[in-house]
This record gives sequence, structure tokens and C-alpha cells, in this order.
Amino acid sequence: METPVSLMQSTKLIITNKTALAAKYGDQHTQLLQDLQRLQEFDKSRQLDTNIVFLDDATQMASFQAPPVTTPTDDAQNKNAIDALYTHFTPGYILIAGAQDIVPFQRLTNLVGGDHDPDSLIPSDLPYACDAPYDKDPGKFIAPSRVLGRLPDIPGNPDPSYFHSLVNNILQYTPQERNIYENYFSLSTFDWQDSTQRSLMNIFGNNNALRLIPGENIPDNGDWSADQLTPKTHFINCHGALNNPRYYGQKQSDFPLAMKSDLIKGRVPVGTVVAAECCYGAQLFDPAKNVFKQISMANSYLGNNAIAFLGSSNIAYGPSTGQGLADLLTQFFVINVLNGASTGRALLEARQKFLNEMGPTLDPYELKTAAQFNLLGDPSIQPVINEKDAPVDNSQSFVNSIQNRRENMEARGKMLDMFISSPEPDNDEEANDHLNKSMDSLLQDRQFKATKHKRTFINRHKRQDNKPSVKFHVFSETTPASEQASGVKVLVVKAKNNQILGYREYVSR
Repeated sequence: METPVSLMQSTKLIITNKTALAAKYGDQHTQLLQDLQRLQEFDKSRQLDTNIVFLDDATQMASFQAPPVTTPTDDAQNKNAIDALYTHFTPGYILIAGAQDIVPFQRLTNLVGGDHDPDSLIPSDLPYACDAPYDKDPGKFIAPSRVLGRLPDIPGNPDPSYFHSLVNNILQYTPQERNIYENYFSLSTFDWQDSTQRSLMNIFGNNNALRLIPGENIPDNGDWSADQLTPKTHFINCHGALNNPRYYGQKQSDFPLAMKSDLIKGRVPVGTVVAAECCYGAQLFDPAKNVFKQISMANSYLGNNAIAFLGSSNIAYGPSTGQGLADLLTQFFVINVLNGASTGRALLEARQKFLNEMGPTLDPYELKTAAQFNLLGDPSIQPVINEKDAPVDNSQSFVNSIQNRRENMEARGKMLDMFISSPEPDNDEEANDHLNKSMDSLLQDRQFKATKHKRTFINRHKRQDNKPSVKFHVFSETTPASEQASGVKVLVVKAKNNQILGYREYVSR
């Protein structure tokens, strides 16, 4: 007699830390555990076999051949534990439950911190999506291969009702036809309209619904109506600021209000997908620690029916005109969602495409972009119906399709690791008169003044030691700014054999 074939495999992990939950919520932490169990039961109806894993449970972790987390805030312990769990289960999806005070973001070193960028660290979930072992160098994580997202609660806030509402949104959601998500809401600063128009054309085939801040027919005080917010895809290219629950527009030195986290309450349709290029666009912070005493835009969107939010944890960059950095990663993500990918797969494929197209040599701002954009929401949720998916009543075929896709994406990740080289500070740079004259001329042409703020990074080719290395010469200066927006303008000059190959201009979002 043959052994019956199981119709489900371990295709999803929900990972959290019970000690951290209890410390934050007290006895009410059991309500979050019940919500996780509700998610687990819901996944069964979607042909997903889901395991709930507590990183601090020594007995449970030992049964999975994984080291337990004894210090919840320890980055290395959390990275090592999640790596071991991935090795044991090889899941199709990883969902981290809780904000950074439950399971920390990996705090990566920002290579351009200091004069060129106010951020010293990059809070990132990217390392959890990579096979590479724990490290603080973002250059070690250029081969993402895991589908991962984070369902956050509110940092510092011990009210379990918020997380409960997020779980309810997931349980009530079903995929929709593509045309539902092709109707979009989009905001941009006046100064970045060219860049945003191009992104919208690439995603939707039109830019008719773009609204500029400042511009005509824009509500005062960021007070958008429910009718205006009705579209289920939101694409936002505005300014954001540290620990600030608001987004801002820009026209030269004017930074008018674009959105407020407290003014979208009850106005966002169920299942909304958000991609925000803004600096700090997806930052999670304790509302008690900001002057407005309000939750972040990302927390507010998720708490008001959004099903997925992609945004940056700190200062993001892109060009004022043309396309680059945050423009590309966010639009790749939305395109993948429209094509029927789960939100987690949409981000993984967007990261892989971004790294592939920017490679084989990455400048330090490209590296930061790859690391700083995090997915907030359940990565297994599929907003748009994918006609290529196997029927839901054929569960084995469904599981196989997930596993096959994951194997393909793991292979792509390994390929990236083989040919992409990451930037390193070049502390031994030798002066070259010809190159310096060429760069002085370029700086003058591009109206850059702060030549004293220069740093050089070197990219050594992998497996080609005898090939000349590529160098990136980075210049930066401050631009018009306010309390609402950081002002950084960057010129990145690419050179090889003391010859300029090209240059890129970025501004802080």
C-alpha cells in the first residue's frame, strides 16, 4: 500500500519573539498570539501550511536545529536564527510579525554616511532575505533569494487592537482583477514631475492621474477625500522627514504639505497597495516620540485597509528628471503586483531586477537603495489575480508552482552574487591630473560647488583580478531644505583607468 501524498508542504513561516511581545503588551500579548493563529488557519484555506515560530523559544528552536534569540535586540542573533529556520524549512514565504521593537531591522552601515548623507545606518530587512551570514556591510547582501515581508505593530504602543485590525484586513481580502489596480492615486513634488511622469508611464501606460504638490486643485492641509483616495494603487514621490507622519511637496524652496497620517483614516479602500519613494517613507516610529504625536504614514496606511506598503526606512534618492534609484525599485514592485505576483515575490523580483540592471558595479547610493526599501504587509498576499496560477482546488500543483518559482529566484540570486561587485571606500586613491581636470570641468558644468565633500569608492571585479577596477567619485552639497525635508544633492562620477565613463545626479527624496 502506497503512503498517501501530503497535499501541503511547509510553505510559510510566521516569525516573532514571544518575550518581546510580553514585555511590550503584558498579558494582552496573548491577543496577538491568537491573531497569529487566525492567520495560520486562514492560510490553510489558501493551501498554505504555515508554522508559527518564536525566536526566543529554546525548545522549539532546537527542534528546528536553530539557535534561539536570547537578546531580542541583538541583530546577529536574529539574523542567525532566521537563517537557520530558512535552512530547516526552505519556506515559500517568511512573515516577520511585529515592528523593530519585536524583531529588529538589521542595522547596516551606510557607506556614504557623514558629509554625503546624514544617515549612519540603514534599518533593513534585506539581510533576512539573503543567504549571506550576518554582517553590517550592505555590500554582503546583493543576492536576495527569499520572499519576505513584515507585518508591523506600532513601535512603543502596547495596544493590541492595531495588529488585530491588520490581521482582519488580511483575512477579509481576496485577489481582484488587474483593472481594479490599474486605477491609481499618485502624488509628486512639482520639481520631480518629469521623473514621476516617466514612472507612471512605465507602470500604467499613462500619467493622467498625477497630482503635483504644489499644484492646481490640491486640498489644503493634505486633506484628501475618500473619493480622491479611492484608487487601490498609490504611488507617491514626495518628501518625507525623520519621525514625521507627513509627506511634503516642493517647488524650489517651498515645501507645502502633501499628506498627513491622521487624515487618511477611514478613506483608504480595502486592499490598497502603496509604493512610496519618500525619504523615511516607511519608517516605523513611536508616535509618542514625534512632535505631532501621530503614527507614521506606513502604520496609518496599513491600519486603514492597505494590504501592502513598500517604502524606505531612511533618506532615499532619485533624479529630478529621468529615472534611477527609488524610481526604479518602486515601479518594478508595482509592475510585478499588477502582473499577479504576491507582494513578497513582487519585492524580491524587483530587488533582483534592480541589482541586475544597476550591475555589474554598484555605486554606494544604488547599494543603499537596495537595502533601505522594506515591505510592510503579509508577503503571501496576492492583490491581483494571476491567470497563470494553478487552480486552488489543485493544491499540490499550487504548492509546486510556489516552490518552482522560489527555486528560480534562488538561482537568480546566486547569479547576482557571481557577477555584481559592491563598492568599498578607496582610501589609497592616487591623484591623477587628467582625471581631476575632467571632474573639475564636469562639476562646473553640473553647477556643483562643494568639491571638498568628495569620497571615492572602488569596485573590484569578481573572478577577474586582472581587470581594471571601476571607481565612483562622489560629490555632494546641500540644497534648499526645511524642517520638513532634507536637502542633499549628489553627483556620482564613474571612472576607469582615470577616464570618466559617465555620471549620475541624485537628490534626496
